[in-house]
Amino acid sequence: MRGIMPGVRRIVVLLMLITLPSIAGCGGSDAATAVSYGGVRDQSTTGYAVAELQGLYAQQGLTFSPTWATSGTVLLQGVVSGDFDVANLGPAQLYGAIANGACARVLRPTQGAAYSVIAQPGLGLDTTRPYPQTLTQLRGRSVGVPVRGAAQELVLRSLLADAGLDPDTDVTWVAIGAGAAAASTFASGKVDAAMSYPQLEVNLGAGGAGYDKLVDLAGPDTPLGAFWQSVAVANCDWADEHPDTVLKFCHALNEGFRALEQEPDAGPRAFAWLGLGSDPGPVRNLWEKYGTPVANIPPLTEENWNHQAKFAAGATAPDFSEHVVDGCSTA
Repeated sequence: MRGIMPGVRRIVVLLMLITLPSIAGCGGSDAATAVSYGGVRDQSTTGYAVAELQGLYAQQGLTFSPTWATSGTVLLQGVVSGDFDVANLGPAQLYGAIANGACARVLRPTQGAAYSVIAQPGLGLDTTRPYPQTLTQLRGRSVGVPVRGAAQELVLRSLLADAGLDPDTDVTWVAIGAGAAAASTFASGKVDAAMSYPQLEVNLGAGGAGYDKLVDLAGPDTPLGAFWQSVAVANCDWADEHPDTVLKFCHALNEGFRALEQEPDAGPRAFAWLGLGSDPGPVRNLWEKYGTPVANIPPLTEENWNHQAKFAAGATAPDFSEHVVDGCSTA
């Protein structure tokens, strides 16, 4: 600083001392980028959980910051508004939101079909009837879904239509919530039937409640076909403004799903982390019973993307190239 007046030199030194710590902490090798996530504590979050448990986000310089919700409606609102960078949603609900002007970017599918349609055992419905005729037994019945207008209702409305029923007049829809609340409502007989998913069946079993399964929709060899029960969806601004971060997140998530396919302990550990069980034996049994839809997911192709529209209001898929993040599913 030769040639600088003493008073000016003193000010320059003080400014350097003030700014150096912030410079060192900004974008340094130890800094981690937080990715806020909105999801439900169920099997649909298994791939994300494995990536966290195995340190795959940290390897990419990311931290995984989850917020747990109970309905797809809350998650949809959160990711569209920017409260979440990423959320886990059903395509049927997402497609409808995009058609109504919402903006979202799909990263990859995170779960194949895992639904079923269950009924109260006391009704004595014939569970041996083939699909779709078996669903005609729901005429005049009350049907439970977590939230009105959510993905479960949209999918079941399509199935009822296949059976020749009018989803608006032939059944009565009842919002029964999720988790323990849904199990309690069904077990108490407040609805005749419900669109079911693994966590509901686990909770019913834990409480000693029975049910008859009218239609098993788990896996690709069902009436749902190459169905995605959930997809990873990114907020538009976050995805468009941080493409490098998005691909890092995608790589970590993809590695999590590869671990599910290749490592026998990955799924049970993820189920335990999500609170789906605590004892190793029962958790492993849960994974063996309900883990297939997250370990064997129909791939992200334009054909499969368009297939999801069958279960969405309006039966129209958004433009694939506009709404899918290129390179994410293979990162």
